[in-house]
Amino acid sequence: MPIYIKHANLFINKAAVDRKYAGGIEQFRLDYKIKEDNFHEEDNELFALAQMNADDFDIDELISQGFHYDKELHFSTDFTILQRYGDYLWNTDWITDNTIFAWHIETSEESIVQANIKAEE
Repeated sequence: MPIYIKHANLFINKAAVDRKYAGGIEQFRLDYKIKEDNFHEEDNELFALAQMNADDFDIDELISQGFHYDKELHFSTDFTILQRYGDYLWNTDWITDNTIFAWHIETSEESIVQANIKAEE
């Protein structure tokens, strides 16, 4: 299911969390309070952490947890940051959006259509 875009969103590919994060997906949910926090979300393929500004995210913490980030190129294959009134800080080949919702490229077309219908209501 597509994820509603907030002011600043850090999207993390769940496949990377499963491979790299100590404790995997369940531990990530606990550590980032995914189910408890109204701002952070997840769908089948992505985690989305939300902040007011893109520079509020602690990229060094993600790096220390094993996620890829090239400081020289300002690029990661595991996560990206999207600003609602801007653009991605760097592009990846696994996420897309329609300015209201963002989703993993493997999200079903049916889920995307349902999200768009809800947005129009």
